Amino acid sequence: MIIIFWLLSFTLYATETTFVPNDFWIHYKADVSIGEVQATLNRHRLVAKDIQSNPFRARVQKSLTPELAEKLRQDIYVARVSHDQQALFPDHYYSAFGWTPKQRDHWTMGWVIAVPSILVVFGSAAWDWGKNGVRFGFGNEGWFDKNSYSGGADKLGHTTSLYFETRLATWLALQAGHDIKTSRRIGLYTGAFIGIALEAGDGFSKFRFSMEDLLMDYIGVFFAHMLDRYPALDELVGIRWEWWPSHEYRDPRNPSKLDVTSDYSGQKVYLTLKAAGMPVLRENIWARYLTLDFGFYTRGYAPDFTPDDKTDNIRRRYFSAGIGINLGTLIFDSAPDSSAVRTVGSITKYWIPPNATHAVKREEL
Repeated sequence: MIIIFWLLSFTLYATETTFVPNDFWIHYKADVSIGEVQATLNRHRLVAKDIQSNPFRARVQKSLTPELAEKLRQDIYVARVSHDQQALFPDHYYSAFGWTPKQRDHWTMGWVIAVPSILVVFGSAAWDWGKNGVRFGFGNEGWFDKNSYSGGADKLGHTTSLYFETRLATWLALQAGHDIKTSRRIGLYTGAFIGIALEAGDGFSKFRFSMEDLLMDYIGVFFAHMLDRYPALDELVGIRWEWWPSHEYRDPRNPSKLDVTSDYSGQKVYLTLKAAGMPVLRENIWARYLTLDFGFYTRGYAPDFTPDDKTDNIRRRYFSAGIGINLGTLIFDSAPDSSAVRTVGSITKYWIPPNATHAVKREEL
């Protein structure tokens, strides 16, 4: 009797595990980090029973419903959901837009054509490229010197803008359906092209071609490429740009309303260290949303319409160090299943409103 009971029990167990699986595998599109895998699972309120790398895949002990499968397939990193652990190959990368390889390649070609076209139109409107018959020439803007026209704020502005644009190009290429390595190359080449194109355009304006600007451009491109290449590093560090229109920018006499990047009195640039990138702090609810921010900003430089005898006209440069809030992680955690919330969270990874960080130490340079 005992033997018969054991055989029946084993048969029932084998039948249940074979035909009614209670776990599934999530396969990821790219060689993401453990932290990003955990973030994906957290967004969908899942816990991994097993996480494997190279390629990344996670085993979840839970029944897979059609609704959950659809949510996972819409996730930026998820490439496939299945009941087996067969590894993905390069041809399994998927487009977030549902594009075929042919459509994906057409999009890439369109991007190559659109970037220089947009630059020419924007540069002509915002920076007077080619106006008044200005011939091409080189110039020296004085780096971070106090007597330069921006006090060095424009130099970090170049780094920040090319950092954003490179990361955006990489993300768009990944969404189009390129594999991660190709996406990184597209982001790198796009950023490098934008940097040299901007300076070539400035060569036909009052700003002139600046080797200092080009170097700062490529620092931003390189930093973005390194963070895209090493996701664990991306979880730990980043560049955040704080901007809110200054009263100089809002002044009716300011003709450059289109160019928010030149509103130096309304912006600050931070190099951010994120607690969420440290395993020991990531799981602590009190620490995971904190950042350590090192900032640089100027006041009283261009645009400036204040009379010389006013205090606001005094040119000042500041370095600051302080504690901030990781708005991206905080917003993600508030509603992980909402695409709108995730979009806002992605924006605040790069742009933050005033008072998102508090300066513990500030020095005038």
